[in-house]
Amino acid sequence: MRLQPTQRFEVDDHIEILASYDVIREVVNGITIDSSVVTAVDGKKIVKKGMPMGKLANGKYGPYKADATDGRENPTVILKHTYDVTEGDHVAAGYEMAKVISERIPVTVDATLKGKMPQIHFA
Repeated sequence: MRLQPTQRFEVDDHIEILASYDVIREVVNGITIDSSVVTAVDGKKIVKKGMPMGKLANGKYGPYKADATDGRENPTVILKHTYDVTEGDHVAAGYEMAKVISERIPVTVDATLKGKMPQIHFA
């Protein structure tokens, strides 16, 4: 008799990005994702869990883009969940300080990104 649970399906946004729960600081009251700077793919504007976010001049946040000049090139927050901003801006939860698994971040984690996010430890 097998008593171990079996996973029958994978739930979207189920992947864990945190490598440790020891030192975590979440953004108080969340951040607002500016839907106008999110690129649509197949008609949907999806920002994936783990995406580094940079603050724009209007106070909202946009997904990290190394060659941007509007604030997205300097990320300060990593998203806690996946968000669909197709219909407009969305308030989101994020981490200001955390230890995350580099392979599960939806952008390439290189020395430049690590240097711009000293409060995030990429494991």
